[in-house]
Amino acid sequence: MCGLNPRSRLVLAKLEATPGTDANPVVGTDDLFVSMDSPGIKLGVTQVGNEPASPTGYELPAAIATIKPSATYRIPLYGKGFEISPATAPVLPRWLSVFLASCGHVDRSTDTDVVWTPDSIFPRTTSTTPATVSANDCTFTIYDYLARSGSVASGTKILQSMVGCRVAQVRFVLTVGQWAFLEVDILGLSVQPVGTTDDLSNADLDDVRTDFVRANAAQSEFNFTAGSYVLQSQSTTWTIDFGATQEEGDSTSAGVATVGTRQALVTASMNPIQNDGLGGGMDITQLSAAQFEQEDGTYGMAGSMTPEGRSVDTGYTLRVAAPAVQLVFDYDTSGSVVRLPTTAKAVSADSTTPPISLTLS
Repeated sequence: MCGLNPRSRLVLAKLEATPGTDANPVVGTDDLFVSMDSPGIKLGVTQVGNEPASPTGYELPAAIATIKPSATYRIPLYGKGFEISPATAPVLPRWLSVFLASCGHVDRSTDTDVVWTPDSIFPRTTSTTPATVSANDCTFTIYDYLARSGSVASGTKILQSMVGCRVAQVRFVLTVGQWAFLEVDILGLSVQPVGTTDDLSNADLDDVRTDFVRANAAQSEFNFTAGSYVLQSQSTTWTIDFGATQEEGDSTSAGVATVGTRQALVTASMNPIQNDGLGGGMDITQLSAAQFEQEDGTYGMAGSMTPEGRSVDTGYTLRVAAPAVQLVFDYDTSGSVVRLPTTAKAVSADSTTPPISLTLS
């Protein structure tokens, strides 16, 4: 079971106006709700060994060549309702306004939905109130308070942090009957861990309530050239890989100058069962090959994920969709149901179509 105790851990995240410069996240403003089983920040240190002794007896000592920190956070997906004005515009949770906004296009042009699509080359926000297209900051700072001795307000805490952070990989993990999770892998520049007496008593954890979405909309519909084929999927994981790398350089003491990325590569793995036939009179169980490949299809959840007790279109509803996918099924008919372990690759239908989208409404 995943939980969070703010008295023992608190994570803050804030976009940087100047890449690589500490954005100084503020407790109570830049809080991020994360699962306690998140690995958090890890320091990756590359060392070089001793050089062999020369005839003169000179020997080079071992030295730290580079420090390449990384971080991974698991975030139960949640919404925050609608803004006061306009009342139909969803509030952006911090996992979207920082992590996803730094590596994608946040489209608010309808005032009723927020649509995120990956784009690490030109992250931006589009809005119609007023009509603007503004560039998003593409790096961010993370503060991770790990423990404390004494009171939340004035006790000593351990603070790990990274600056110049960029998203390396995003995973939407959708398992039926469980909370839907966003898993984010991050690369950045190292900052020495410190002891601090920062006051954490004002932490609001992104003002989150128990409005986590549950992946109970299991119907995933694939539209093939031959017709619609309906799959009931037990679990689906979409992986968006930005190919981030830490570029070495001598401009910092850690030996890493910046973090670079490329455009996104989108793949998926699924575990569906067959509960309907393939359109056009075809039945996948009648195929003679042990593998079925479909080059032309789309993926979309038949129903959006909405927290229990909430209605659709309340600012808490999430939906993942891919307009063009290539699918490969390995099917097994030995059991009581036909299992179709599936891999997929999302592709753009044209140069202007993003490979995947997340809609908050």
